Amino acid sequence: MRKTIFGYLGAAAVAFALQFTTADVQAGIFNICNPCDEVCNPCDDTCDVACGSGAGKWFVNGHLEAGFYANEYGRTCAGTHGNSDLLMNTRHTGVQGNQLYLSAGKKVDGRCGLDVGGTIDATWGADAWLVQSRGLERTAKDPHGWGSRDYYGAIAQAYIEAEYGRWNVKAGKFFAPFGSCSYKSTDNFFYSWASTEMIAPQTAGGAYATYKVNNQLSVMSGWITPGEIGYGTKYNGGLGGVNWQATSRLNVFYVFAYAENNYVASTEEFYHTLLTTFQYSKRLKFAFDWTVLNVKQGNRTAAGYGINNEIIYCLNKDWSLGGRFGFVSDNFMTGSEWYTVALGMNWTPTQWLTVKPEIRYDWTTNPGVTAFNQYSNKDQFSGGMSAVVKF
Repeated sequence: MRKTIFGYLGAAAVAFALQFTTADVQAGIFNICNPCDEVCNPCDDTCDVACGSGAGKWFVNGHLEAGFYANEYGRTCAGTHGNSDLLMNTRHTGVQGNQLYLSAGKKVDGRCGLDVGGTIDATWGADAWLVQSRGLERTAKDPHGWGSRDYYGAIAQAYIEAEYGRWNVKAGKFFAPFGSCSYKSTDNFFYSWASTEMIAPQTAGGAYATYKVNNQLSVMSGWITPGEIGYGTKYNGGLGGVNWQATSRLNVFYVFAYAENNYVASTEEFYHTLLTTFQYSKRLKFAFDWTVLNVKQGNRTAAGYGINNEIIYCLNKDWSLGGRFGFVSDNFMTGSEWYTVALGMNWTPTQWLTVKPEIRYDWTTNPGVTAFNQYSNKDQFSGGMSAVVKF
């Protein structure tokens, strides 16, 4: 079966060379602000602001996502999150408030000289544990972080930003540019997350610089600690990446990070993500993500890698359809292979509301390690629906 899967991937790679589109790597693959745009606009309200003008740079906004999810086995005692261990942001069977998200700050525009700004984002809900960091929400005295059971709080981002000409620098806590999903539900087509997010850190602490070589090419480099905010002084790492807008439709983004953690034991970690996106037509979009995690702890080495394919078809300005296929081979945490197929829909009757129904099927090769129905079943049907309100 694996040969068949990679055969399809090879065919998809050939298709990628034909037509692609722009992707904002920190805003997720598909921003739902306007899914019918030929190149989706990330709703940046400063795009048309005159250079040097302060109007429109300051912002306060947010969103709320709530929904329900269910699976064929119900909620059991197996694992921390019942039968939804592998679904990441959908914590259990039942109704849940996923994200109450508030963001404030000042955007930067360095076209006319040095400009300084920053962002601070706070979040609360069933998803917030995913963006908690050791050294901030989780400490030696409070290893479980802010919250308990199903609901948590977190400072999702808190960074200062400076821009001068072609240079942009960020320092603080920010979303880690790995995987194909954004933490913010406003930037994802599907309610549940891609399987590759299981091996990708959601946040990072440190600083990195981005240099815009030209309108097609940007490079990035810096020092980060994936998932950490400087927990002691024994965690250090580096970040590098490139974003290439090959054509008006083709975008290729590659990023890697190396981290060495001596806080508990001598551990070396290496992450990388290759994300390619394309827009076949005004209505059809496609994306491919390949994410890898390699870990070395003393004499022990382990690796996890995954792929995620998403295709979105826009029916009209209110309705769009989506499909996802994902695969993860995880020899570090679960020692199994895990497959995911999902079908979803977005209904956006107004600019401030999106409703996202979804059905999903997961199966694994090792039900004794990570599976369903108290680890006795290797597959599971699930589904649900959420509503995202922007304000």
